[in-house]
Order: sequence, then structure tokens, then C-alpha cells
Amino acid sequence: MKTQSILFVDDNKMVLTILERWLEEEKFHIHMANTPKEALRIIEQHPIDVVVSDLLMPGMDGLAFLTMMKADYPHVVRIILSGHLHTQSMLSAINQVGIFKFLTKPLELTETLKNILYEALQQSERNLFAYHAEQQFANHLSAFITDMMKITDQPYVLINHNHLVMANHHSMNQMYPVGQSLLHPVHDGIHLAAHDVYIARQELEHYTSDICTIHQLVFKDTILRVIYFH
Repeated sequence: MKTQSILFVDDNKMVLTILERWLEEEKFHIHMANTPKEALRIIEQHPIDVVVSDLLMPGMDGLAFLTMMKADYPHVVRIILSGHLHTQSMLSAINQVGIFKFLTKPLELTETLKNILYEALQQSERNLFAYHAEQQFANHLSAFITDMMKITDQPYVLINHNHLVMANHHSMNQMYPVGQSLLHPVHDGIHLAAHDVYIARQELEHYTSDICTIHQLVFKDTILRVIYFH
């Protein structure tokens, strides 16, 4: 398992030096930057899991820097470190960036602070897992749709987990129009009324018959099913 990394960004070199010495025995890598520009160079060269940034710095301010982080590295957990009072408009902007914690200066070097940093690292792991899972789902969905489009001459109906028709072959438009529910009015399953076919919920995952075959893609709470008609 790789060692995680925390990047501290502050134009006060003394703050960075104190933090570096205090955290040197911890179970994560530490990177230090005096400016957001320097921080961006570090991020390009090293995998970073948590960023702790001051707000008011020369050049690019911390808020603009963290906004870039959210857009380009969404899994990285963002923490603000600041000793200044802020207006309501700035606090609203901070909320839009999605801040994990707001730490105030002067920092108290306590176990509570270390716990916050470890919690942020754990959150980064969860963020990264979710990001990879979403990418995997996107790849599966792309392949799923590609396979479906290869056989566009075969009549099909695409339904979601609520059994609503999401798309269909043009030949199915009258029988199963987009937006129609295929949920059986009485039983737990779907009803293909135009074909007089009832399919129980427990059969949907691997259903095949002389009339149709169902293929499905499952991701978390999302289920997409394609009903191919023979």
C-alpha cells in the first residue's frame, strides 16, 4: 500500500518549518510550498492526497488555488489554514470549493490536529475509490452502449432500475414509448404488454426466451437493462 502525502501551502516559511519538524515522524509524506505556483509544480510531480493551504498569499490566492484543485484533482481533500477574518462573501466562496476543515492560526500542535490530518487522508482514500468506481462504470456503460448500437437493426428497449423506458428501437416506439413504465400493475416484475409477457423481478438478471433476451449493467444503485426482441 502506497504511503499517502500531504501538501502544505503557506507563504510563511516559519509555519512550514514548524509543521515539517512536528510531523516528520508521522506515517505520511510531507511536501511544502511557499506559493500556489510552487504547489502546482509539486502536484504535477508527486501524488498528493491532502492539501492544507493558507488563503491570503501573494500572486494566486489560496481560494483560486483550491478552486483549481477541486476541478483538476477532485479526490484531493482540501483544508484551509488561515489567521484572517473573512467576509460573508468569501465564506460563501469557500463553501463552494468544498472544504474538509477550516483551521485557524496560530495552529495548536496537538493530537487533535494530527487526527484531523489522518481523517483527511482516509477521506481522500474514499474519494479516490469512488472516482475509480465512477470511471469504471463509465467504461462499462460505454462498452454496453457500443454493443447495443452494433445491433441497432434488432428491436430493443432500454429500461432503468424503475422499469421506465429510457430508449428504444424505432420499431418499438409504438409498443413501448420512451417514458412508459413496464412495471407490472399487480406482480413484482415487468409486463411487456404488447407481447403478453410477464417477467418476475428475480428472473430479470438472466432472462431469455423465444420472445426476448435481457442484458443488464449494474453499478451501485443503478441498473440498466436492454430487452432484445427476437
